[in-house]
Amino acid sequence: MNNPQLRQTINHYLDRLSSDRLRLVADFLNFLVHTEHQEQTLPPETPDFRPPTGGSLLSHTETWAGDDFEECLETVYETRS
Repeated sequence: MNNPQLRQTINHYLDRLSSDRLRLVADFLNFLVHTEHQEQTLPPETPDFRPPTGGSLLSHTETWAGDDFEECLETVYETRS
């Protein structure tokens, strides 16, 4: 089915709907248009992207050099969500 035929079929069904259902269809079409627009503007994902893990920081820190490790660890446990 080509676009003009699809539009004609859709209009045929729209003519049979109540006002409440037409509002629902309008909301759905609005959603479709906005999501299609967002999909077109999203940058393509690169397969080599890896989220940061903190591993690069470990190469600089090696070991803990303070005497407040337990206190810091406790703070992390209390404030993490």
